[in-house]
Amino acid sequence: MENDVNSHPALIQPMDQNVIQNMKLGYRKLLLTNILNDSVHNENLVKTLKNVNLKDVVFNLANCWALVSTLLINKSRKNLLPNFIDSEVEENVQTVEIQLA
Repeated sequence: MENDVNSHPALIQPMDQNVIQNMKLGYRKLLLTNILNDSVHNENLVKTLKNVNLKDVVFNLANCWALVSTLLINKSRKNLLPNFIDSEVEENVQTVEIQLA
């Protein structure tokens, strides 16, 4: 059984199928757009790639996360936690009265 899980990582990582893949594609698109729009190093791709710093990477990832739809996140969350109750739904909680002595 353990070999089945190791050979199929999607069984233990259902978010890889949606949210993370969407983030990777969005990041690649932003990186390519930034490279093509760089007017300073437009003639030299290597120089343009060397000028990408950690700040650019973090901002691009934040922009990609902002573009991920709420619907996609909710679908992925339901794959992770199928029995999870939405926080908007009120739960019926039984209260127990405790008598003070």
